[in-house]
Amino acid sequence: MQAFEQVCPKCGRPVPPTPLARPQMYSRVQRHVQTVAILWMVWAAWSVVGWLIALPFVAGVFGGWGVWGHGSHHYYTFGPGFPFPNTMWIPGFITALVFGRALLAFITGIGLLRRATWARTLGIVTAFLTLIKPLTGTALSIYTLWVLLPAPSGQEYEQIAVP
Repeated sequence: MQAFEQVCPKCGRPVPPTPLARPQMYSRVQRHVQTVAILWMVWAAWSVVGWLIALPFVAGVFGGWGVWGHGSHHYYTFGPGFPFPNTMWIPGFITALVFGRALLAFITGIGLLRRATWARTLGIVTAFLTLIKPLTGTALSIYTLWVLLPAPSGQEYEQIAVP
């Protein structure tokens, strides 16, 4: 018994069977790279907002409150800069670090969203630099490394990268 052959309706010649279309299989990188990218951008904003909320308190501790004990009863009067004299540079330094780290995270997110060829490497570096940032930074770093670090992930990312 012969298998059913398809023929051209115009000329009657046999037509080769059309292959069945397979659904495209998405790799782990394809499934997760957009989520990782968005999370890096959200984390960057979260870091900046968190620091801006904490900054007045940190600046106060490092000398921004000036002289303590104002009012009619001076039970305790401390000099300027108490409890850490000459350390007002610390809040500015920490602010620069937070904004630098947030900028790095945001650039990582943009690069991954655009599937830039350099973004996988930057994502791995950013994840390692953020790994010790408790809770949210550590969780995001672990997720990023799980998606981007394995060798097969490099090959998968190259397939979806836009030069």
